[in-house]
Amino acid sequence: MPQLALGSSVVKGAVNHHPTYRNRLSLVFATIRVIGLRAGVSHYSQRLIHLVTNKYGKPANDESDAHDGRFAVESSNERLEYLAIQSPNVKWGLPYAPWSPELFDKAIGSMPIRTDEYSFVDLGAGKGLPLLLASRYSFKSITGVEYSKTLADAACMNISAHQAQNGSRVSIQCICGDAAEFEFPHEPTVVYLFNPFQGKVMDRVIANIEKSLRAVPRDLWVIYANPWEGRKFRRSPMFETIEWNLEYSIHRSILR
Repeated sequence: MPQLALGSSVVKGAVNHHPTYRNRLSLVFATIRVIGLRAGVSHYSQRLIHLVTNKYGKPANDESDAHDGRFAVESSNERLEYLAIQSPNVKWGLPYAPWSPELFDKAIGSMPIRTDEYSFVDLGAGKGLPLLLASRYSFKSITGVEYSKTLADAACMNISAHQAQNGSRVSIQCICGDAAEFEFPHEPTVVYLFNPFQGKVMDRVIANIEKSLRAVPRDLWVIYANPWEGRKFRRSPMFETIEWNLEYSIHRSILR
């Protein structure tokens, strides 16, 4: 496994690591809607006990390494303060953490599409694990967008190591850039987000997708893992919600 060197540049300005108050309220209602009132009360009671225990007892270890043994990828969690982010949108960003490969496969497998007819775009690509997971599905092209140069560089290293070890017939790249300014490919696309940002940045990203769909109507799917702001896709006139649960939501473009 390659050793990935992480930078130590400090991001200036306040960083919001937690859901906004509006998102907290939305998450409570979504949880109750999905699992019911009684189960919802039990769920949040257990979370409260967990928080109190971790605050006054032994601290929880949320910095443990997490990686998929099928890929030469080190994907440990990283706090925003250490990711050398220059974008003014950093205050709306959220800490980097990898998503479960099993949930990724479940979400991709639930969509009735031929992946070889679609491009794959990961907004907030981190160190690139979802890009490598996507490489198993014969997408036409695979692109990650990551505004932390530290993480984008790590993703490029992971991609190079993976291709050297396994070979690849598909183009895989990770761009260091701001998701709020990304120009989406004008072809059928699967957009993947693992809760990389919230607030104004999410608003701008959705507005950009809507603008792109109006200019070039096409089939576009959004897989939104840990969907703090899934309501914003649900109320968009350009999307229909295909699936919604506590782990992820899936949305599909109306204009296609």
